Amino acid sequence: MTKYAFDLWSDTGTVSMSEHQWASMFEAHEGSYNPTSFDNMIQNVASLTGFPHEQIYPVHERRASEHTLFSIFAMPKLAIFSNYLHPGAHKIARMLGATVRNLPCKFIIDGCFNGDLDCEKLGTELTSNYPGNAVVILIVTSDGQNGQPVSMANIKRVSQICKKWDIPLFMDGSRFAENAYFIKLRDELYVNSSARDIATEMFSYCDGLYLAAHMCSIGGFFACRSGDLFRQFRYRFSVTGSTRRHGGMPSRDAVTVTMGLAEGIEDRYLKYRIESLSMFGDILKKAGVPIVEPVGSAIYINAARCLPHIPTEQYPAWALHCALYIEGGIRCSHLPEQLDVENNNQDNPQHFLRVCLPIRSYTLSHLLYIGEVFKSVLAGKERILGLCLTQNATNLESISFDRVGSGQAKRVTQKLQELR
Repeated sequence: MTKYAFDLWSDTGTVSMSEHQWASMFEAHEGSYNPTSFDNMIQNVASLTGFPHEQIYPVHERRASEHTLFSIFAMPKLAIFSNYLHPGAHKIARMLGATVRNLPCKFIIDGCFNGDLDCEKLGTELTSNYPGNAVVILIVTSDGQNGQPVSMANIKRVSQICKKWDIPLFMDGSRFAENAYFIKLRDELYVNSSARDIATEMFSYCDGLYLAAHMCSIGGFFACRSGDLFRQFRYRFSVTGSTRRHGGMPSRDAVTVTMGLAEGIEDRYLKYRIESLSMFGDILKKAGVPIVEPVGSAIYINAARCLPHIPTEQYPAWALHCALYIEGGIRCSHLPEQLDVENNNQDNPQHFLRVCLPIRSYTLSHLLYIGEVFKSVLAGKERILGLCLTQNATNLESISFDRVGSGQAKRVTQKLQELR
């Protein structure tokens, strides 16, 4: 069985739950058709988001929301526009015959809101290539844009464009709390507002919302303003998933989601959370690690700069990841485009490794040790070899690699061509 000394792949799961969430699980009443956990969850979600109480549906998994929502809109020429759609949602959209068009803003060094959707490109797409059936989905914060937040001004502008073209705007708010706090920190108009009030305003510009509650073991919800859309969602999900009273979740998970949403939007908690990430980023910078700044909801490392002797077609991010695991038992994750190695700008190569900081899991001494592992790996970076694919690249869940020497780049390129 594979074991990790430091699991930095995600910041979610049971290890992220507070003592109050754990305690609430033991008070949950299981086996009831009308559990009190459902009413409490719906009431709290409605209070936080502003969506109608009767149009909120508990959902056990974000992908279940995405699949049901996309299937409602699915028809020939459906286009989904996004700042950077999650890879799982991207697969679901393609499976249903939709096209996905990511329209990320231009990355600005030291920019405050590099997770924005490019409104100019969105307007151009709708003017010249409007397919007649479209949905816009904003991801906050945007994992595909190095975990960077989306500004309130951008959310408003995207909402205005969607209203002009009569296109529904949905938000994947899985990290809405962090995004709200970044707005508080980086937008002078909201410096005196609470993260909760900022989040409520963010939601007010959207026609619908779905999320995975990252501060819990499992669970989330779907909400929308259109009664007709909600009835379609309710029917489809009740057939393929579960009834609205459960949403595929046991009562113990519903109560942890309810408490997690309340705790996770508190300014005091978010201050600790964001400052911990920033401090971890400083530790890695002192170890010589090139990170994306400013730090967003996770830390992103440009492995192509860490290992400049490894060309991008030999997957430097994966090579660095393997070296970190061997040296210190560290597991990380990658950007959705980690296999796109031939479209890199060779003058400014980029191949990113994502390092998450699990909530309530590691102390300062742990983070300092991780920094030492990075420092040790980079000190001997010349010994790290590139990798080549040995399994089908279209299935991201079963990718396998093998090490290559410096004289085997031709073999890697041929392998890529075969897989494509």
